[in-house]
Amino acid sequence: MHTSDTVTLPRFVLRHAARVGIDPHRLARQAGLPDWLAAADTARVASDIYPRLWELLTHESGDPDATLRVLGEYRLGEFGLFDYLISTAETLYDGLTAINPYIGAVSTNFRFEAGVQTETESSFDLHMINAEGLGRELSVQSGLGLVVSRVRQMTGRGIDPVRMSFQQRAPRSHAAFVDYFGTADLEFGAFRNSVTYRVADLELPHVTADPMLAAVLRRHAAALPPPPPRATEWPDRVATALAGVLDESDQLLEEVARRLYTSPRTLQRRLAESGTTWRLEVDRARKRHLEQLTPDPAAAQRREAL
Repeated sequence: MHTSDTVTLPRFVLRHAARVGIDPHRLARQAGLPDWLAAADTARVASDIYPRLWELLTHESGDPDATLRVLGEYRLGEFGLFDYLISTAETLYDGLTAINPYIGAVSTNFRFEAGVQTETESSFDLHMINAEGLGRELSVQSGLGLVVSRVRQMTGRGIDPVRMSFQQRAPRSHAAFVDYFGTADLEFGAFRNSVTYRVADLELPHVTADPMLAAVLRRHAAALPPPPPRATEWPDRVATALAGVLDESDQLLEEVARRLYTSPRTLQRRLAESGTTWRLEVDRARKRHLEQLTPDPAAAQRREAL
């Protein structure tokens, strides 16, 4: 299944990377995000860029908890319409249940749904569709971390979750998790990724509540066209990478995979999912290269006529 994110997701990582002294332009290039696209306001990009940026940020900073530290800088409103759809709801419960219907405004790669409910506690589960390894773990941390931060800012209180559950393996130290999420009740290697709040807290009103504005925003969101299933496609990224290495490398597959920060096997799988093959893309690249080298007689005649 192809998924996409609005460019505000990777731009959030890049903006905060700059604050810790990491060159955001270099980070974007390493993740396969062109500068012009990172600067766009409404563009959507392939969902593999966001987790890749978290991976790169963690590596560049040398801090395994860099994601949680960056999330500490998040301010309500950074994700535009999506944030306002949540924050204008009347209560915390209304805000959290508004996330899933409108999450497509920022990503089709996540789902956020009500989970286990009891008389005293209410859990919400975060599902991620496409991502693997460390990038997936860090993206889940960011997703749940943003929920927790929104809750605190929308209620104007230091409300902490009762419990957090993560599918990832336990880190060497839980200190950064306890500090950020405000609870020591952390489960790793769990069946699902989730955040649990007290039912009493979910009834708290938002300091940002605005029922009239909420109604207007929801009508606006409902009228928006659905997000495209994909934007920056693998064949396009491969074509760009191939153009730079056709005359430089005898091991094209390995070199292109290296430039796209993936493995040859994963690269071939992504192309197959996009309805093409590595061999076909190489043939197309060589044809384009040959056309660029071969003079166009008609164009030459036009230049002579001038």
